[in-house]
Amino acid sequence: MNARIVLLTVMLTVAIAAPALGAGPVQRYALVVGANSGGADRPELRYAISDAEHFARVMVELGGVPEGHEILLRQPKLHELVDAFDTLTRFVNDGRRTGGRTEIVVYYSGHADETGLLIGGDRYSYTTLRERLGRIPADVRIAILDACSSGAFTRVKSGKARPPFMVDESSDMRGHAFLTSSSESEAAQESDRIHASYFTHYLLSGFRGAADLSGDGKVTLSEAYQFAFNETLGRTIDTKGGAQHPSYDIGLSGTGDVVMTDVHQTNAILVLPEELDGRVFIRTASQELVVELYKPRGRRVELAVEPGKYDIRVERDRQSLTTRADVASDARVVLELSQFGLAAAPEPTRRRGDEQPRLAVAGRNRLEMRFGSWPKGDNGARITTGTNGFEAFAGFAYTRYVREDLAAVLAVDVFPVDSGSTIGANGIATGAVGGVSTNLGIRWNPFARAHEARAWKPFIGVGFGPVVGMATGSFVGSQGITSGNSTHVTAGVFAGGGLDVQTGRSFSIGVSAGYVAMPNFAAPVGLRQNFNGPQVTIGLGWVYGKGL
Repeated sequence: MNARIVLLTVMLTVAIAAPALGAGPVQRYALVVGANSGGADRPELRYAISDAEHFARVMVELGGVPEGHEILLRQPKLHELVDAFDTLTRFVNDGRRTGGRTEIVVYYSGHADETGLLIGGDRYSYTTLRERLGRIPADVRIAILDACSSGAFTRVKSGKARPPFMVDESSDMRGHAFLTSSSESEAAQESDRIHASYFTHYLLSGFRGAADLSGDGKVTLSEAYQFAFNETLGRTIDTKGGAQHPSYDIGLSGTGDVVMTDVHQTNAILVLPEELDGRVFIRTASQELVVELYKPRGRRVELAVEPGKYDIRVERDRQSLTTRADVASDARVVLELSQFGLAAAPEPTRRRGDEQPRLAVAGRNRLEMRFGSWPKGDNGARITTGTNGFEAFAGFAYTRYVREDLAAVLAVDVFPVDSGSTIGANGIATGAVGGVSTNLGIRWNPFARAHEARAWKPFIGVGFGPVVGMATGSFVGSQGITSGNSTHVTAGVFAGGGLDVQTGRSFSIGVSAGYVAMPNFAAPVGLRQNFNGPQVTIGLGWVYGKGL
């Protein structure tokens, strides 16, 4: 996939008077926008809208945003975004009448350039966005922009790459903070492995409790940012887009921090015990990756999840552990180390960086056009006297790569009509013959590891399947002369090896050679002969699918 340049900025402005911050309940509102399309000249993003949907869901579940206080826009028009800001302002004005503190969370995932957000064919400038946020009369403003850009917005604001910041959690903090997912000279990517942008994925994992270092069940802005910083940097070191160093430009006075989520707001909790350690992947029954974190030994982690069934996998240096959990509503499920069993194979997402290398085929498919031949001969050739010295065939094959070193193949080959004569023990036959073979087999690359991707992919393989032979002609034997058509079904077996060369992400060239046996293949009327001999095949393939 193309590198996705992601700009993530968080702006936090606190009320002027500290006493007002602590008085009355907190009213929090959210405007969440996802836009995969940034105009005809921009590539379509895959996960911007789903990033927005996931963010909105977490804010409602755990982030203190009541239902009805959130606005979710999917691929909006520019005027719809402007209207949404007006609606958000009305929400805040209504909330201020009840007293207490008002907070807004604005999240955008989509395209941008050096001057603003790109929504369809329109642009919403950073200057306009900053001014619009400033006019919303909220005590606390948090804006998260996850967009394709070069980081120019932070460069204008003098953002610099820095380590994560921490401030004391208290009741008083004023000023502003700007946070970005990368420095001005870096790129960032969205990932097919996690089906999200890296920073947003880890930010939401942190919001669900992975970032709760204090263990109090509350995830602050500082904790979430520190977790996302470390995970994003660690998981992008080896990517094509390069390492991402989240940065910030902060100007806060006083003490305090903003609680972004409260794990205890949900009644479905999954607890990772202290004795468990390793990189943890938590997936739903549909294999959606909802939380990913490194879990050190000695730390107890409580994760807020939706009710449902989950697959939990723990990757260690020399082994992988796995278990399943059914987390019901109003349930708190504590996993025990004894519940985990050894996994059959390493977790594909264990690989750092580009989640699937460019030439990887594991979990993908290939459609292939095949061309081949075998030599005629007195022993086993279908026609002993004919126009050519070789029998040719053409067909197609479908390959499913179960792993990088293992594939299942279904091949269908057509043997074109050939004419001639053959002499057998029972007489002489003259006519034409052709056929269709279907072969189901497996291929194994003994030189590749299960998750290792190389351009050169040697293999050995075997296959088996039905063969339909069709013949027409005449036969002269001891019983006289007969003529007509015949069809015969037999079984074919292939064994051999070959080499596939992955010339690109979507194309491959292959050659194979082996021995094929088709006993009692149809021949001109009156004779049936075996076909046993060497076979050579050349294939041109198209590889598709996201992979593992």
